[in-house]
Amino acid sequence: MTRDELQKKAAELLELRKRLICQWATGCGKSGVVLEFLKKNPGTSVLIFVPEQNNIQNWYDEFEKFGVPSDTVTISCYASIHKYVNTSWGLVVFDEVPHIDTEKRFAICKNISGTYILALGAVVTDEEKNTLESLFGNFLVWRITLHHAIKWGLLPSPTINVIHMTMDNKVRSYYYQGKSLTAKQFYDVLHKKVQTAVDAFHNSPTKYNHTRMLSAGNERKRFLGKIKEEAAMKICYKLNKEKKRFICFCSSIQQAESLGKHRAFTSKTPRSLDILEEFNNGDINSLYVVGKLIEGQNLKNINCGVIVQLGGTNRITVQEIGRILRSDNPVVYIPVFDDTKDSSFLDTVTFNIPSECVKHYNF
Repeated sequence: MTRDELQKKAAELLELRKRLICQWATGCGKSGVVLEFLKKNPGTSVLIFVPEQNNIQNWYDEFEKFGVPSDTVTISCYASIHKYVNTSWGLVVFDEVPHIDTEKRFAICKNISGTYILALGAVVTDEEKNTLESLFGNFLVWRITLHHAIKWGLLPSPTINVIHMTMDNKVRSYYYQGKSLTAKQFYDVLHKKVQTAVDAFHNSPTKYNHTRMLSAGNERKRFLGKIKEEAAMKICYKLNKEKKRFICFCSSIQQAESLGKHRAFTSKTPRSLDILEEFNNGDINSLYVVGKLIEGQNLKNINCGVIVQLGGTNRITVQEIGRILRSDNPVVYIPVFDDTKDSSFLDTVTFNIPSECVKHYNF
């Protein structure tokens, strides 16, 4: 099935069912569903919610590119959702729908109505689907995974280079409760803290225990990302030397600034949109990002990507890889510590990618 056929079919399903979730892999053309719907229903009033300010122009660019009038279309960030209380629309679109799933936005959406409701996202959990259905009624869900998109030729076949590493267990350069520990020993301490917090939450699922569990997991994940910095530096040095255009998804703002210097793209970057424009114009060939550019953002002429630290859920990982798959021959580098939680994090990647695309190397 081609991308055009998918979009037309989805528009037909939306018109028929009125409530549709397109859980499509990044790059399948989710925005095209709205364009196809408006081609068949010109003049429909449309409200589209997007995650960030720079996503707004991306949508308007799509309307202009395909010659679809946008004079009845309003596009707003989720942060401004309160401005649309007690409004009614022909079509309401939730782009990157997980952003709706907060108590405040949930309450506001109760007072926004639409004849048709379309939810878009690369990954939509059952909890998020239930939230939508409690607001707007039953939804039809159409899922297209990365595996499907690659097999159907909607996305190019990537080369996923998994770089296997062993954590140091000789040099004692970490300190905990008065003891000097190796990297492996310190990781074991953090891992035990996570297991203890998980057990506590299962025995008593309170808000405090939930926060404690998330905090312990994030601490372990940040540590894994931090000690991969040397490997990330070598990979990025190689790509820079080869004049490849790439994006490096870092594990912290500090790491992005350390590796990328003036090419860091984070929430603390004072002129982030200028840096993005420099990349898309070809003035710079690399971006080092944290928590950005994973949703609704097209990067021009990208060749490769580096994912320093995988996440515990496949949403962010799928979206990160989706940015890289904009290349004709995308190459992804993922450093992984064997015999750690990284192994299960890696499963979130390889589960939805054809096995022949995944290559394994030792660091």
